[in-house]
Amino acid sequence: MIIISQNPTEQEIIDFSLEKFRWKTEGKIDLVENLFDDELVFVHITGHITTKKEWISQLRCKSFVYNTIEPKEVSAKVYGNTAVLVGKAKFTVNGGSVYHLVYTEVYTNKNNHWKLVNLHTTSGW
Repeated sequence: MIIISQNPTEQEIIDFSLEKFRWKTEGKIDLVENLFDDELVFVHITGHITTKKEWISQLRCKSFVYNTIEPKEVSAKVYGNTAVLVGKAKFTVNGGSVYHLVYTEVYTNKNNHWKLVNLHTTSGW
């Protein structure tokens, strides 16, 4: 995997993102929920938009299950209290559907905690 970071804060954002993948595949939804900001906007590869509440509900009832997530490339850049992360990963979900995705994550620092406020995925790499 290729990791690009220029400073410790950028590495911290990358670490959060990679941990989030591990939590998703291990079913640790409470940890995922805590990382997501209450105002999270998630744009799926289909263009469908979900909120934090909707997405966490789908994960909890297992209507969407992450089997494996294999990061291929990731980089982050911090702009004050905002961080933007971009990456590529292979996602295997719902028992075998495979997606090669490019994703963008936007984090904001609220009360000295980084929260994911926007997640946008697209297909293709």
